[in-house]
Amino acid sequence: MGSAQVVYLVMDGAVWLWALAQDHFQSAVKTLDFHHAQEHLQVVAEALHGVGTEAAKAWLKAMLHQLRHGQEARVVKKLEELLNPATPTSRTTQDQATLTREVSYFKDHEDHLHYRRMEKAGAPMGSGAVESLGKQFQRRLRGCGQFWTRPGLTHLLQLCVLVKNKDDHLLWN
Repeated sequence: MGSAQVVYLVMDGAVWLWALAQDHFQSAVKTLDFHHAQEHLQVVAEALHGVGTEAAKAWLKAMLHQLRHGQEARVVKKLEELLNPATPTSRTTQDQATLTREVSYFKDHEDHLHYRRMEKAGAPMGSGAVESLGKQFQRRLRGCGQFWTRPGLTHLLQLCVLVKNKDDHLLWN
């Protein structure tokens, strides 16, 4: 990573991940996983319009379109407007608490919602590929009755990476 021109980090919204990224990868381009952003916007849509309603689906579709096409500031502004105390509302206390939590989530990640720029750069917008690779390693290296010491697992992972990268000629030198 030291020689990379750009380092991209795509993560879910876990606070500890962002703290770790800030401590160890300050210059990396950090992005909130698009799928996680979608899940949180769906929670907002359901709090506003009800679970599974056409209105919720339409609201979500419009917000995702804006988020995906470079209008992330507009999305966050619209979310903030939902909390305007001057606007009369018939929301339940629970729905209002949900909206407050979700709007806070997006405000916390306002600088990590640059999906249009990521797409133009050819960079990932989601963490699915890495999560899938992690699951593959889990299945292959943590099967029933398999136990590894840290050094043994480290060596095995190095071999897996060499083979995956087709650097297997390095194994025999």
